[in-house]
Amino acid sequence: MLCVDDSLDLIEVSYQISVDNKSAVEAWVKQGVLGAVSDEQAQSWFADDRDLWAVVVRPWVLVQERF
Repeated sequence: MLCVDDSLDLIEVSYQISVDNKSAVEAWVKQGVLGAVSDEQAQSWFADDRDLWAVVVRPWVLVQERF
């Protein structure tokens, strides 16, 4: 599961991953706006009953907090 920062468009990130745009994905990871979801983050979302958007781009599930 990957977390997409709310500064990015979830659909655009999903598309870039689906077309294997390695340079864009690497840049987002370096910027800290795309990365793995930690157990603590997932537990926090669950405990706070947060709304999340999700997109599946096999083998990934991309999630973004919905504000």
